[in-house]
This record gives sequence, C-alpha cells and structure tokens, in this order.
Amino acid sequence: MAGILELTKPELTKSEVLYGISWEVYEEILEENWNKNSPRFTYDSGILEVEMPNSLGHEEDSRNLAALFEEIAVELEIDFRRVGSTTYKKQGIHKGFEPDSGFYIQSINLIEAKTDLDFENDPPPDLTIEINRTSSSVPRMPIFAAFGVPEVWRFDGTEVRFYFLEEGVYLETKTSLTLPILSSEKATQLLNDSKKMKSTTWIRSIRDWVKMKK
Repeated sequence: MAGILELTKPELTKSEVLYGISWEVYEEILEENWNKNSPRFTYDSGILEVEMPNSLGHEEDSRNLAALFEEIAVELEIDFRRVGSTTYKKQGIHKGFEPDSGFYIQSINLIEAKTDLDFENDPPPDLTIEINRTSSSVPRMPIFAAFGVPEVWRFDGTEVRFYFLEEGVYLETKTSLTLPILSSEKATQLLNDSKKMKSTTWIRSIRDWVKMKK
C-alpha cells in the first residue's frame, strides 16, 4: 500500500492501511468520525488501519461472544461494565485501538460513574474480545500489551482462544482469568451452539451449564 505524506488527511472510503499518519491527523480523523459505528481504526506509531463495516457473521460472532461472557458473569454474580468498541488512545505510546467488545471487571471501581475516560491515566478494559483479526495488517496484540489489557479473547472463525498478559507478553491459557469455570474449548462449543439454536434456547443453555458448574 502506498504511503502518504505526514499531516495529509486521507479520504476514508474503503478498508486499507495508511502510512505516515501523524498523531495529529489520527486525532482529527477520530474527531470527525466520533460516535459513528464505522469505520473503525487501529493506530500504531504512524500506521493507521481503516476497517469499513464488517460482515453480518463478524458482528454476530462478536455480539454472541460478548453475550456469552455477560451471561456467565451474571450467573456468577460478577459485576462488569460494558464499553463496547470505545476508542482507546495514548499519545505517550502513539497507539490506539477499538475492540470488538470491551469490559471493565476487576478495575470497574476505577472508572465508576465516568462517562469520559482519561486515556493517559485511566486503566484499559480488563477484557477485550476480537473476532477474525488473525490476518490484520496491523498486529493488535502488541498494542493491547502496550496498554496493559489483562485478558484477550480471540475467535478466528474456528476456535476461541484465551490470552493473559504476563510481563508485557500474551500467553495462551486454557481457562479464562475472569471466568475460571470457562475453558476455551467450552467457549468454542457454546459459540458454535449460538449458530444452531434459537437465541432464547441458547441463553438458557448457558445459564443451565453455569448452574451445574457452581
């Protein structure tokens, strides 16, 4: 992909990767697209990935994996706060991202009652959910690590995988740190079930499974 000149604001009409984007231009792009569902942006030290609207399958997997977390958390009486695809950016590290879904759990008290976050000082989400991003042109796991996101769930279209942050590096784990009763294998099975069951039946099956595990 051809680079562009520093401080030149590009036309955003398709999914693409742009190079030589200054922090100032990145912030201007974010401001112009504030509160829009699309496009979504990933920024890493001058490289900007623009993602236009995703497929129905992508959005459905994202929402269902988030719903899976929420249903289990509710049954286990674990409080959480949804932050969806909120934009996280830090000028100090020249990075920014928008998760498919994000949750505050362990650090929920640190952002209590806040409607705007201080990106330089407030904590990142405790859990981010990523769908079908294994072929992303801008690797996002190093960005999450730079922000200090403790846990990441990733679904590549076949398997759900869990990762936790240790000394700045993500390590794969078989069970979720936030929901220790949930293995990546079970998460994959339950997510696949969502494609075959009616939504109400699927949600009840999750609740029934958690009750058996308690």
